[in-house]
Amino acid sequence: MSRLSIATIERYTKDFRVNYIDTDLDSPINIKTVLTKLGVLALFRPLSEGLCGLSIRSTTDDRFMLINSNNNIGRQHFTVAHELYHLYYGTNTVPHICRLGGKEPEEVNADSFASALLMPEKGLIQQLPGEEYRSGKISMATLLRTERVFGVSHDALLIRLLKLHIINDATYQQFKSVTITSEAARYGYDTALYRPGNNGLYIGTLGEMAKKEFDRGKISEGHYLEILNMLPNERQEA
Repeated sequence: MSRLSIATIERYTKDFRVNYIDTDLDSPINIKTVLTKLGVLALFRPLSEGLCGLSIRSTTDDRFMLINSNNNIGRQHFTVAHELYHLYYGTNTVPHICRLGGKEPEEVNADSFASALLMPEKGLIQQLPGEEYRSGKISMATLLRTERVFGVSHDALLIRLLKLHIINDATYQQFKSVTITSEAARYGYDTALYRPGNNGLYIGTLGEMAKKEFDRGKISEGHYLEILNMLPNERQEA
């Protein structure tokens, strides 16, 4: 697939919000709640450096993703949104692997979708003080607060503001160079958003999915029981 226009990406995100997760067009979303609502099984595990996650949509329309818990939590949220693009708007059912810095058209499309889904333009602008928005001089305090409102990384917010022409390249470079955990601590914020986390978490109905596959004869009784025995030791968020 070729690279999609901004208008098409915006149309996809609006379609996703209205028709898949039944929410308005501008509010922040809780990406973990979205996964639960959609019935997408998501596992958070340590993966290799440079690997953000992977996803697959089965021929029976089951959807699964694996997220790298070694990445910071804000980055994990972005990866989930990125993979949602592939699961709901991708063109095939082969496993998709997401790596940092992917430049293929579909990877660019998925990144644009994730950015617009997590940080809708109107909702984002509503979070910015009027004078800062009009002047393009966004403060560090505003950045830190807005990152928490939308649950995104510092880099993701800066890129979105730059692409919306709310900040210029000089401001982008200025804020990109800071040590964000130090800045967050200086302003009295918890730094968890900028650190790895969620290791061992799973979201969704793993037991239900295993039962479905067992009934269809796709996994053995032994494998099914192995999955059920694993569940009490997992950290589940539903």
